[in-house]
Amino acid sequence: MSRLKIWLEQTMMISFAILVGIILEGLVYCIIDGAPLASFSLSWLQLLSVVLTGALCSIPTVFWLKNLECSKKQFIVRIILHCLGLYVVVSLFGLVFKWFTQISGFIMMTVIFFMVYIFVWIVTLWFYKREDSRINKALEEIRDEE
Repeated sequence: MSRLKIWLEQTMMISFAILVGIILEGLVYCIIDGAPLASFSLSWLQLLSVVLTGALCSIPTVFWLKNLECSKKQFIVRIILHCLGLYVVVSLFGLVFKWFTQISGFIMMTVIFFMVYIFVWIVTLWFYKREDSRINKALEEIRDEE
C-alpha cells in the first residue's frame, strides 16, 4: 500500500473517531448537566483542528506501518512510544485550540484519546487482515490455475 493511501486512511479514521468522541462527550455533558442538545456546538476552527489533528497524528503511523519487522519487545516499546508521542501532540493541540479549559475537560479528552487510539488500531489491523486474505485468495487462485 502506498504511503499516501495509508496516510489518507489513517487521517480519515482518526478524524472520524475524534468527531464520534466529541459527539459522545457532548451527549455526556448534556445528560449530566441537563442542558439542551442544541447548546452543544462546534466552531469552524474546532472542526479544522480535528482534521489537522487527524492528519498530523497519522504521519507517525505511516512510518510505523512500513517498518513492522521487529522483536516482540521492540514492538511493545515502539507502540508505547507511539501512543505517548501522539498523546503529547493531541494534548498540545487541545491547549492551542482550547478543547478544554478545566481538568474535567482534560480528563475527558484523555479518555477520548485512548478510545480513538484503540479504535484506529483495531480498524487498521482489520483492514490489513482483510487485505492479506484477499492477497492469499488471489495467490491460491493463481496456483489452482497452474
